Amino acid sequence: MHDTSSTARDRPGDHRENQITKLIDNAKAGQWQVESGIDWAIHPSPPNFLTQRFIGRALGALMAGEEATAAACKMLLADSPKSELQTLLEYQAADEDRHAKVYRTYLERVGMPPIIPDGFTEATKQLINWKGPPSGLVFAIHVVLESEALTLQHELSGDIRCPLFHEINRRVTQDEARHVAFGQLVGNSSSTKLTEEERLETVAAIKDVWDACIKALVNDNAVLWRAVKGFSERRWALQVQSLAQLGLIEPVTA
Repeated sequence: MHDTSSTARDRPGDHRENQITKLIDNAKAGQWQVESGIDWAIHPSPPNFLTQRFIGRALGALMAGEEATAAACKMLLADSPKSELQTLLEYQAADEDRHAKVYRTYLERVGMPPIIPDGFTEATKQLINWKGPPSGLVFAIHVVLESEALTLQHELSGDIRCPLFHEINRRVTQDEARHVAFGQLVGNSSSTKLTEEERLETVAAIKDVWDACIKALVNDNAVLWRAVKGFSERRWALQVQSLAQLGLIEPVTA
């Protein structure tokens, strides 16, 4: 006679539900307020060798990305039935709004205006105006852009050696890691529901957003493009691997 309780625990569907429940619990416990969640008593002291324009542009891009992701999450919420996944989207939208406010507050503290790279807003609008299947937007937001946000935050943490920025980075990256985990969880089940044509269209649309963001950040600067071209290509290759692991594309087409 089989142990039915053990069998039930081992069912893939139950495992997925347990993961979703754990993510919701973590998201709920991980909520924090801009005013009290950051130790604003820490004196901001970005290194003198970084120009105001560099910091304003880097954090301006992060801020704009957070705002666009929040808007895209809210769009998904409007089109989704009430479910546990919708609860996670609600928490994420709140996270992204909070992150944008934190970056803006930091820039105010150091007396630097946010500089949104030319064309960056238009590039991120491709998320808000997403025409593909809703699950494709989940791939774009959670699998690709959130993981890139984590990478950029890690890189900036090494460049902007400021104790207040490190405090902000510590809180924000905890949220972003949870968002990536959410995308990977949903992506595993979503990719099987898409037709081959929808999968190809989704990858093409994600690459369009990627290219538009890189172009906006480089801002037609040939010297800067040469500096970031190799890095961008390597990062996209890693994203292709992630999308292949989630079944969105065949590894041989990467």
